[in-house]
Amino acid sequence: MVSIVTSLALLAVAGCGLRLETPPPTEPVPDAQETLRRSAVDGALLVGDLAEAAVATSSGLDPTALATLTETGTFADLHVTQLGGVYDSGLPEPEPTASATDEPTTPTAATPAEVLDALAASSASMREGIDQTEDGPFARLLTSIVSSQDTSARQLAATTGTPLPESLVLPTGLLVPETTPSGLTATDLATIIEAEDAAGYAFEVRAALSDGDVRAAALDRAVLHRARAEAWAQAAGTAGGAQDPRRVAYSVPADIPTAELAVQLESSLAESYAALTAEAGTGTRLPLADLSTEASLAAVAWGAPLGTFPGLPEQSTTPPAAG
Repeated sequence: MVSIVTSLALLAVAGCGLRLETPPPTEPVPDAQETLRRSAVDGALLVGDLAEAAVATSSGLDPTALATLTETGTFADLHVTQLGGVYDSGLPEPEPTASATDEPTTPTAATPAEVLDALAASSASMREGIDQTEDGPFARLLTSIVSSQDTSARQLAATTGTPLPESLVLPTGLLVPETTPSGLTATDLATIIEAEDAAGYAFEVRAALSDGDVRAAALDRAVLHRARAEAWAQAAGTAGGAQDPRRVAYSVPADIPTAELAVQLESSLAESYAALTAEAGTGTRLPLADLSTEASLAAVAWGAPLGTFPGLPEQSTTPPAAG
C-alpha cells in the first residue's frame, strides 16, 4: 500500500509541473491490406517516374511514341491517386543520418524498355493482390488498373518497337474456370452467361453483314463469346436446363457501326467482369480479372481509346492532358 507521505510527495511533484517522460509516437505496423495498397502505389509510382524520365531523355522517338510515354505517365499518376497515394503517418520526419546521400530517389533517365518492365512488374504484383485482398472494391480497382497497364504496355511496345515482356502476354482461350468462383450468386452467373451469349449473337449478326477483315474479326469474337457463355453455363450447372438464361435471339441495334458496337460490347463485358471481382472470394478472382483485361484489350483492338480505369464507369472521365 502506498503511504500517505509517498502520495503527498507525488502530488507535490505534479504540482511543480513535472511529468513522467513518455516514449515518442511510433509509426503503426501496416496490416495485410495496407501492405497490398502500398505495394500497388509503389509500382504505379515507379511506372510514372520512369515514363517521365523516358520522355525527357529518350532520343530518336517519334511523336506518337512520346505521346504514348506521356500518357502512360499520366495514367500512372491517376492510379496512384485513386489507390490512396503515398502513406503519410503524420509523424515528424527523422533527421538524416551521416550515411544518407543526396542522390535523387527518382530516375533521371530511362528507356521505353525500362518503362515496359516496370509496367509488367507492377501489373504482375497487382494481379496477385487481386486474389489476396479481403477488400472486394479494392480488388475491383486493382483489376481495372491491371487492365489499364496491360493496354498501355501493348501500345508502348507497338509505338516504340520494343518487345513486350513475356509476363504481359495474356493467356488465350476461354479463360472460364471449370468451377464457379466463390461468392457469386445464381443471379451473378445468369447475368454473365446471358451477356456473353448476347455478345456472341451480336457479333454473328454483324459478321453476316460484313466482309473482309471486319467479318473475320467479328466471327472470331462471336465464336469465343458463345463458347464462354456455354462454359459459364456448364460451370454454373444450368446448361440446357430450366435455369439456363440464354435465348434464341437478342436485339442488335442496326444504326451503330460494327466497330462502335464491338467497343460497346467488349467494354460492357470488361465492366461486368471487373464488378464480379468485387463479389468473388479470395483465391478465386483471377479468371474474372483476366477476362476483364481480355475484354478491355479487345475493345481497344476495335478502336476504343486507352482508358485510365477500364471497367470502372464511375472513373470514365477523360484524363487531363499532360503538360
